[in-house]
Amino acid sequence: MRGYIDTLTTISLKYADPVEGPAYLRSDVELLPLEIKTVTAEHYLFTAASPIALNRTWWLEFLDVRLPVVSGQVVRTAEFDQLYARPDDYGALYTSQHTTFKVWSPVASKMTLFVNHEPYAMNYEGGIWSLTLTGDYLGAVYFYGVEVNHEYHEVVDPYAKGLTVNSTAGVVVDPNAAPPGFSLHARPILPPADSIIYEVHVRDFSMHPNSGIPDDLKGKFEAMTLSGATTKHGYTTGFDYVKSLGITHIELLPINDFAKVDDVHFTTSYNWGYDPMYFQTPDGSFSVDPADPVRRIIELKSLVQHYHAAQMGVILDVVFNHVFHQPSSSFERLVPGYYFRYYPDLTLSNGTGVGNDFASERQMARQFILDTLVYYAENFQVDGFRFDLMGVIDVKTMQQVEDQLTAINPNMLILGEGWHLNTALPDDQKTTHDQAYLVPRIHFFNDYFRDTLKGNNFDIADTGYINGGGRFRERVFKLFQGDYGLPVGQTINYTEVHDNHTLFDRLSYPSRQHADNVLKLHQMTTIFTILSQGIPFIHAGQEFYRTKYGHGNTYNLSDFINRIDWNRRMKYNEDIDIIRKAIHLKKTYEVFHLQDALSIQTRIIEVKAPDPVLGILLFDKDDEFILFFNPTALNHTIELPRLGVFNIELSNAHSTGEVAGSIALKPFECLVLRKTLD
Repeated sequence: MRGYIDTLTTISLKYADPVEGPAYLRSDVELLPLEIKTVTAEHYLFTAASPIALNRTWWLEFLDVRLPVVSGQVVRTAEFDQLYARPDDYGALYTSQHTTFKVWSPVASKMTLFVNHEPYAMNYEGGIWSLTLTGDYLGAVYFYGVEVNHEYHEVVDPYAKGLTVNSTAGVVVDPNAAPPGFSLHARPILPPADSIIYEVHVRDFSMHPNSGIPDDLKGKFEAMTLSGATTKHGYTTGFDYVKSLGITHIELLPINDFAKVDDVHFTTSYNWGYDPMYFQTPDGSFSVDPADPVRRIIELKSLVQHYHAAQMGVILDVVFNHVFHQPSSSFERLVPGYYFRYYPDLTLSNGTGVGNDFASERQMARQFILDTLVYYAENFQVDGFRFDLMGVIDVKTMQQVEDQLTAINPNMLILGEGWHLNTALPDDQKTTHDQAYLVPRIHFFNDYFRDTLKGNNFDIADTGYINGGGRFRERVFKLFQGDYGLPVGQTINYTEVHDNHTLFDRLSYPSRQHADNVLKLHQMTTIFTILSQGIPFIHAGQEFYRTKYGHGNTYNLSDFINRIDWNRRMKYNEDIDIIRKAIHLKKTYEVFHLQDALSIQTRIIEVKAPDPVLGILLFDKDDEFILFFNPTALNHTIELPRLGVFNIELSNAHSTGEVAGSIALKPFECLVLRKTLD
């Protein structure tokens, strides 16, 4: 049985027997008299005349009873944040002359720093525990021993920039460690409006036997930077292949430390990485030497440097909405009850579906998010962040995210999942689609776009425009214009992502179409996604019909199911060229990435076509384009809406050539025609 400090002056107690005074709050240095108020027959409030010092071990005494007192709802009050929350440089701050250790815990009664297993008492001031050790502590192993709420725990620093193998302790590192030339290399100038995103998991990238990547690099950061890799038949793979596509950004699934995969024996299990443990350290399983924490830093920086040299940006997928295991997390053990969201009945909010919601609205939780993002943006020079389940993060936090990140890099690409989830945060504070106007520099995944083209994402049997013979025909032109669901400047257009079934598996279920038709429908969907107004998002391997053999959620299945199949890259080499052409059109012609509504309305016009074929006329500066999308098994002869000779720029059915007057549109054909104006 315990008493709980619920405000700076009150203690709540559930007690079955009657409670009578006098009552006191006792620590080893102080005795405070308390007033007693009966709330109900078994619920009592004890009030102190002055604020209770939270960094002490307290006992509640009345009659002959002595009960421990712990921090309760006080840590979730505005007064707590006002009194204790403060930005600072937390973690192990290294120089060759000294290292300063700082950790935030206003409720700890004692904090001991262990460095190479030697204990050092830390100093307390205003919620912060700190200590400076003289000497060169590079490579030292450290952790904190925290006494809080009458319990003792050994805690890994949540601000650790280096970790031991499998994250048992922090390691003092120099975060400025970098590969040669890193500090001088230039970021590519890639405005968000001109972006084309390619999503990949570091491990998936190279694990296939025909990836052309040496076995000792498979699954590692270094595999993603290796030039010259080919299949056994000489087809490019890896870095060179991605570069050849013409995409502008590569987006990596979570690369920070996560649970479920052993750093050394990483092939014994598989995970995407959405079980975050320590946010500021790259995961050891992606390093060729997990025992060297500095090596992880250098490898990730080298990856960024390689992609920048090829004029590609790097986006990191970040998971600030929850932690892997709330009870044992460093956040919970340092400040119990503070970093996580609760309902009024004191149950944990679980809008994320994994047991806990990180309380981004609290000042030090928000500060941790901002500090982590700035660390990666400045120290690793990354170009963007994708926020997992962004809808459970509060708008005020995301407003500060966009302010701070765009101050570092005006072209920082920030995107996330703005889904409405059942979290304890009020709806008007969530970063969701309907509140996109509050964060105008943040981009949102457009599920309306996705579901219109291929059907309800959570019902594999459902259909959309492409796989439903033209269903939702009334939506698709405005969809192409970027006029549905989100402002055109904030929409991420996608039809495939790491979650759920791949597009190929979706279109193939359950043998809905002949195999050849599936490929054409797939191409049409991907091309529509690329050429529509907004930022296109492509899942790695989507361009060669990536399959996960019918599995919808593969986050923990196997390398066999999740790895990129480079044999399909060989098999569908000619089909990949069609996607390359679509990417080239997107990047080359302004009309495919307009930003203002007036230009879109006047330069992108729907043209007459047999229902449910979609016809679109586009006016670029020196060129006219006509696009047709035919989601049916029928041939259609179509009169062109403009005079003159048009070149076939792209088609999944016609070969290149010239057309004038009319064209015979083939079943399941996507067609792009271009005429240069005199």
